[in-house]
Amino acid sequence: MDAVTAIYMGIFGLMLFAASLWLSVYYFNRGKIQDDPKPSKLPSVTFLVPAYNEEDYITECLESLLNQDYPDEKLDIIAINDGSEDGTLEKMKEFKDRIEIIDKENSGKASSINMALERVETELVGCMDADSFPESQLTKSLVGYFEDEEVKGVSTAIKVRNPTTLAQKVIWAEYVYNIFLRKLFSIFDSQWVLPGPGSIYDTEHLKELGGWDEETLTEDMEIAFRIFKNGGKIKNSTNAYVETISPASFRALIRQRVRWYRGYLNNMIDYNELWFNPKYGNLGMIILPFNILWVSVVVFLFFHLSYRMVDTGLQLINTYMLLGSLPLTLNVSLQSLSVFHIFLAVLGILGITMLFLSLRTAEEDLNIWERKVHYLLFLGIYGTLFAVFWISAIIEELRGGVKKW
Repeated sequence: MDAVTAIYMGIFGLMLFAASLWLSVYYFNRGKIQDDPKPSKLPSVTFLVPAYNEEDYITECLESLLNQDYPDEKLDIIAINDGSEDGTLEKMKEFKDRIEIIDKENSGKASSINMALERVETELVGCMDADSFPESQLTKSLVGYFEDEEVKGVSTAIKVRNPTTLAQKVIWAEYVYNIFLRKLFSIFDSQWVLPGPGSIYDTEHLKELGGWDEETLTEDMEIAFRIFKNGGKIKNSTNAYVETISPASFRALIRQRVRWYRGYLNNMIDYNELWFNPKYGNLGMIILPFNILWVSVVVFLFFHLSYRMVDTGLQLINTYMLLGSLPLTLNVSLQSLSVFHIFLAVLGILGITMLFLSLRTAEEDLNIWERKVHYLLFLGIYGTLFAVFWISAIIEELRGGVKKW
C-alpha cells in the first residue's frame, strides 16, 4: 500500500466514524429533533439589533420582531445605529414609540451590543442581525430551554432568504444542512457558536461573563466558547426559524468566510485548554480535535484532487500529441476501481443521506424542482468552496491581515 492509498484509507475511516456518529445521534434522538420544551411561564426578553448601513433591511427586521407571538409587556427591542452613513437611523426612528434607539459612532457590532446590554433589565436577551427576519414563533420556541438552569444560550434555525445568485443557492443548502447539524451538536452537548440571527442568552449570566468580546472577529463564537468554559450549556431549536441575507457574489462570500474561519482559528488557540479535556465532555474530547483534523483533510483533498485533475489532463494532451486522437472507449470493471473511486462513491452516498435528513429536519419541500438544483449545486461545488474558504483564511492569518469585523 502506497502513502496516498494509506491516507485515503485513513480519511475513509474518519468519514465513516463521523457519519456513523451523527447518524447514531440522529437515530436515537429522532423523536426530540423538532420538539422544544414548553415554558411553564413566559420570561421577559430584550432583542438587541445592531445595524451599520442597513437601510434596506432594518424596517422589516424590526417589524418582524414587533410581530412576534409574544406578550408585548414582556418583549423589548433596542436598536443600535453603529454610525451608519445611509438612512438606517431614519428608518429606526419610524419605530421610536415602540422601541429604544441608541445612536453612536461606528465601533463595531460587539461594542454596539455591549453598550445596549448595559440597559437590559429582562431575564433573557437576544441578538438579531439587522439583515435577518424571524418568524413569529421564534421567541416562544426558544425560551422554554432556559427552565433548565444549566442552559445559558439557545440558537435558532437559520435559512437564506430568496437565493437568486449561484453563490446564494449553494449557501442556501449549506444553511439547511446546518439546521440539522446544529441540532445534533446541541443534543451531543457540543454546540460551539451562537449565531447573530436570533440567538438568546441568560441575561444575568451574560453580564457576569462581561458581555461579548470586542476584540475577536467572531463574537458569537467566542461567547459560546466562554459559556461552555464556565459550565453553561447551549441548546438549539429547529422550530425557531429566521431568514437572513447571504452574500450575493462568491467574492463577498469568501470575504465573509475568511473572517469567520480566522475567528474560529483564533478562538481555538485562545481556548486550547478545552482540547482533549474530559472536563468539557464531547466538545473537548471529540468535536474540537475532530474539527482541526477535518480541516486538514479538506485541504489535503483539495490539493490532491487538483493534482489528479491536472495530471489526467496532461496525460490526455500527451496521448493526443503522440496518437493524434484521444481514446474514447471506457473500460470499467470491479477490478479497475481503486480506493480513490470507492472513496468518492461512499462520500457521495453519505453526503446525500445527511442532506436528505437535513432537508426533512428543516421542513423543506423535496418536490420543488428549483430546490433540487440547489442541492445538486451544493453537492457538486461546496466541497471545493469549503477548501477555498479555509485555505484563504489560513493564508490571511499567516500573513497577518488586519482583523476587522
